[in-house]
Amino acid sequence: MAKTGDYEVDTEEAVRTYADMVYRLACLNTNNKETAEDVFQTVFLKLVQYKESIISEEHLKAWLIRVTINQCKSVATSSWNRKRASYEDAMLMEEPTEQEDFSDVYEAVRELPEKYRQVIHLFYYEQLAVKDIAGILDTKEATVKTWLARGRKLLNEKLKEEYGNGRI
Repeated sequence: MAKTGDYEVDTEEAVRTYADMVYRLACLNTNNKETAEDVFQTVFLKLVQYKESIISEEHLKAWLIRVTINQCKSVATSSWNRKRASYEDAMLMEEPTEQEDFSDVYEAVRELPEKYRQVIHLFYYEQLAVKDIAGILDTKEATVKTWLARGRKLLNEKLKEEYGNGRI
């Protein structure tokens, strides 16, 4: 365990508490099970390395989200991933297992552009406040609110096409 001030980071407890959140966020941003698993491992390895800098439980959660998003971006921009992406585009996405069975709404969220996908996920699935999301994404609260509104609109349109004309 690491100690910073009065807060101690227990990495095993952090993994138990935040594993699902990190994995969902990695899946959301990579759209690939194996890559999401790699991101997951890297995030928690970085936690072991940097746990001394964590000052509170809220900071830990925000730190994990930020590191997960950054790691997903890093993987997406790597030369290896760019070469692999063209092959994956030709292949069908594998069917999710029972554990990974995503709802139609979550699948629609996964298809949103990255900025909308992230704020929708953080707001609805991780239940973070707009202010917290703005801090994690290093942007203004007004921007987060705009992205949420636009993301909701895109989701509404996408789900309307799938389920009919009723408002979702």
